[in-house]
Amino acid sequence: MAAIISHGLHDCTHLKIVSVISSFDCEGNIMPLYVRIGEESLKIYNAYQSESTFNLLHFKCEVMDCDRVKPIKLTYHINDHKWSMPVK
Repeated sequence: MAAIISHGLHDCTHLKIVSVISSFDCEGNIMPLYVRIGEESLKIYNAYQSESTFNLLHFKCEVMDCDRVKPIKLTYHINDHKWSMPVK
């Protein structure tokens, strides 16, 4: 069986790269404010950092989609300066 060499986030089929507008405080802490999923831009109403690893920050968030509150998970990849979410 041949090995597959990954060259970064774009090879990860279980993750979707998303655009996020975020805020940083004076200590460098980051908080997501808006996320764009496809063509739709959603405001993040509640977000908290659920865990962190060596180069990943995981956030549990709530967005309002029409009249429903939906939970989403976002991950900030520190080394790549990119945001992702799991593919459903």
